[in-house]
Amino acid sequence: MTIPMLRAAALIDPLVQSNSHIVYSAKHAYPLHGHDFYEIFMIASGQCAHSVNGEVQHLRQGDMVFVRPEDTHGYDLLEGEDCRFVNVNFYKEAVESAFDYIGHAAFAQALKSPTMPPVIPLSEEDRETMVAKSTQIQLFTSTDKQKARAVARNFLNDALTLFFLHYRNENRRAMPQWFNQLLAELQRKEHFTAGLDCLRALTSHSDGHLNRMFKRHLRTTPTAYLNHLRLSYARNLLLTTQMPIVDVAYEAGYENLSHFYHLFKDAYGVAPGRIRSVDPF
Repeated sequence: MTIPMLRAAALIDPLVQSNSHIVYSAKHAYPLHGHDFYEIFMIASGQCAHSVNGEVQHLRQGDMVFVRPEDTHGYDLLEGEDCRFVNVNFYKEAVESAFDYIGHAAFAQALKSPTMPPVIPLSEEDRETMVAKSTQIQLFTSTDKQKARAVARNFLNDALTLFFLHYRNENRRAMPQWFNQLLAELQRKEHFTAGLDCLRALTSHSDGHLNRMFKRHLRTTPTAYLNHLRLSYARNLLLTTQMPIVDVAYEAGYENLSHFYHLFKDAYGVAPGRIRSVDPF
């Protein structure tokens, strides 16, 4: 079975950099598919079965889901009951830019790394607010694209803020103090650019224990976490300075330029040489 792939270039208005629509029934939703963009959807009413990455999430009114470009998913009835949901799509670069603005690498990894897309329950007030904003995106896209773009950016920021607050509440209860302190130390440039040797020097815990803690609390590895910090720093240098790419790579802790190119394009969907000509939002 060939799973269709939806493309941002065909579905997302480049002037708005987002696409919003309401699906009134799971029966009318697009069948199992993949896509090369981020998607945030909310169950406005009812409930549905969300088939994603070979498993099923049971979603009910108020649930908001963060779907990543690598996810494959579709929708179906749940226990015979249908749903109405709101779907808002974003360019990959727009969401990565929002993550960089938040400036919390562990949070970004917690949303991007799990096998299943993260889901959070919204209060009735938050649900109504987010549904209203998604409707405005759809309306203004046909009447005032600049206004639609501004509302879409506001929607994305609000959605990520809600996910972030949920993430902080969950992790404060579970994450040991020493691990919190370690993550705080790793935000410093002289630490994350120095790599794994520096990480090991910042703690007395063994490599095996560190690997388990990163997997348990951040759903990633120490290497992937450090790479995220380095690449975010490199991206900021590329967007805010005229430094040559080779110097940016070195400043971010990469001595192998080819390796840097590969990791950067994999993370942001564009080569370092093109990021300066791409408007992230």
